[in-house]
Amino acid sequence: MLLLATAHLFIDTNFFIQCKKYDQIDWNIDELENVGEIVIMIARPVLSEIDRHKQDGNTRRAKRARAANSLFRQMLANGKELVSEVGDKQVIFRFAQPYKIQDLKVAVPELDVDRNDDELVATAKMYQQQNPDIDVRVLTQDTGMVISADRCELPYIMTPDDWNLPPEKDDRDKKITELEDKVRTLSQQFPIIEISEPVLSEKSPVVLSELTDDIVGKLEDYIRQLYPLKSGSLGGGIVKKDLLSGVFGQFIPPTAEEISKYEERYKQWLVNYREWLTDVYDVICEREALYSVEFSLSNSGGAPVEYLHLEISTHGNIEMAPPSYTEEEEELALPEPLYPPSPSKGRPVWSLDQGLAGIQPSLVQPLSSPFSPIDYSFLRKPSSRDRNAFYWKGGKPDEFRTKWVFECEQFMHKAGSEDFLILVRGGDSGFRGAISVMITGANLPEPCKLMIPIRITPVTMNPYPLMLAAIQESYSAQSSKS
Repeated sequence: MLLLATAHLFIDTNFFIQCKKYDQIDWNIDELENVGEIVIMIARPVLSEIDRHKQDGNTRRAKRARAANSLFRQMLANGKELVSEVGDKQVIFRFAQPYKIQDLKVAVPELDVDRNDDELVATAKMYQQQNPDIDVRVLTQDTGMVISADRCELPYIMTPDDWNLPPEKDDRDKKITELEDKVRTLSQQFPIIEISEPVLSEKSPVVLSELTDDIVGKLEDYIRQLYPLKSGSLGGGIVKKDLLSGVFGQFIPPTAEEISKYEERYKQWLVNYREWLTDVYDVICEREALYSVEFSLSNSGGAPVEYLHLEISTHGNIEMAPPSYTEEEEELALPEPLYPPSPSKGRPVWSLDQGLAGIQPSLVQPLSSPFSPIDYSFLRKPSSRDRNAFYWKGGKPDEFRTKWVFECEQFMHKAGSEDFLILVRGGDSGFRGAISVMITGANLPEPCKLMIPIRITPVTMNPYPLMLAAIQESYSAQSSKS
């Protein structure tokens, strides 16, 4: 059956606080049976309440509110909407138009819009009045909002119970859990692998638009101002030599031929600079297209993991960058900047010979030994592997891969965590896939697994500001070294 219908659902705050994450929800409910596109409308009252809840310390409500706020930032960075595929439906998040309170009171007189819930319902009703040809409903589990929607003849959907998160534990439940943990600690005889909650980058990946001739021209103008062509020559005259007082010579300015050659070298430098800009653009494209994922492993059990085997795999259109990309970013470093040629400065001609006491410097040679230096490397002890360290199986990758494999002979318990930072890339249209982690060991009762879904749409940017910043970074860094 072809799903073509679109439904615009105005959600309440509980959708972000009490319900599962939108991509973990089963949207195939009776009320949305013939709907293929679901537009989640986020009204002003929801934004205000989320902003207030995110300040509530470290409670689950505060964490969920901060996660929702992160989604809002992602929407703002992506044209004020976010598009995702969830099952066979497309879910689109959009900000609803913020109507004035006075306009809502006139349009929906049945409701008390000074109350947040009624303002939300009135916003949905006014949106329906302005767009009579689209399907507009309220999605809520709040009985008061359902009554308000019914009062102004606005369709609604009650969120199913299986969309809700399990109830948050009270102090009694937390105490029971704490005691169970203590009993478990006393009875542990096996290692227990724990994988931390993955940390996904808050920065969306970026796709740069084309490096046009106009942009290259602007960047060339910038470097011309930074390193202008130096015309003219130094004047002649009598020059005094400091090393041998009383000895004078004539200074000869650069010839026309030398000046001409300098100008030709300067022109060639600009040609090379344009080619260098292309290399810089390629590096920035690769840098900005990457998305970071971090997690850590720890062993909280009572024994080390013997012969641990770790596999990290990507699925969909996602690939992992070589690990060298995260090791001091050597692989992603900008190419060395090109500096303009030095102009010819002329030359002095001294009246006395430059040799020292009649001895030509070319005749003074350092003494050399007929013997080659002895190589003592054979005396060094060969390095042995650390039993507790992680090693690449099959060697460290030097290109993009869909699988990494590590091994550790003995992963110690209660000895800190092993951290992993992975840079991944997707397609220009977005990241559609996941990262899976699987850990096995000789004495692990069962494999430890984690699946990290990744669905992100990159942001398209003009390359000029990033290119200009890269140029300034390159030339200032080199200047500070010299």
